[in-house]
Amino acid sequence: LNPFFQQGSASEQRLDQDLINEQLRMFGVDVYYMPREYLGTKTIIKENVLAKFEDNFIIEAYVQNYEGFQGSGDLMTKFGIRTTDELTLIISAERFEDFISPFGADLLATRPEEGDLIYFPLSDSLFEIKFVEHENPFYQLGKLYMYELKCELFEYEDEVIDTSIEEIDDNV
Repeated sequence: LNPFFQQGSASEQRLDQDLINEQLRMFGVDVYYMPREYLGTKTIIKENVLAKFEDNFIIEAYVQNYEGFQGSGDLMTKFGIRTTDELTLIISAERFEDFISPFGADLLATRPEEGDLIYFPLSDSLFEIKFVEHENPFYQLGKLYMYELKCELFEYEDEVIDTSIEEIDDNV
C-alpha cells in the first residue's frame, strides 16, 4: 500500500455512500420490500411449507434493466402460458440497514434475503428475490455500499399475503 494515501478513510466512505444514495433517489423508483416469515415446517425433512408476508417497507431502487423485463418472456407449456419475467434492482446497503433491518431485528438479516418479495408498482407485480449480489462492486474504499437483487416474477402457491395495502394484496 502507498503510505501517502489513505485507503478508505471514513470521510471517503461516507461521501461515496451519500453519492450512491442520491443517485438512487434521483433515478430510482419506490418499491415495497416484503420479508418472508415462515409459519411451519414439515417434520420429516424440515422443509418450510407455509410462509406469510405481512410487513412492507418502502425503499428506493434503481432498475438495472431499463429496456424491459429480462427472462424468457411468455412460454407455452403443457400446463398453459407461463410468464418468466426477471428484474434486476439495486438498493442502498445503508438505507436497508437504517430503515428496514431495525424493524424486524429477529425476522430480518442485515441484508435482503432470497425468498423475500418486492412489489414493483410500475407494472403492479410481485417479484421474488432469487439472488442477492452483495459484493459488487467489490469493497470500494473498504466497504460495501449497495445490493443487487436478481428477481423473478412471483408464482403464488400457498403463501399468505396480507400487507393491508390493496395494490399489493390484490396480486394474489
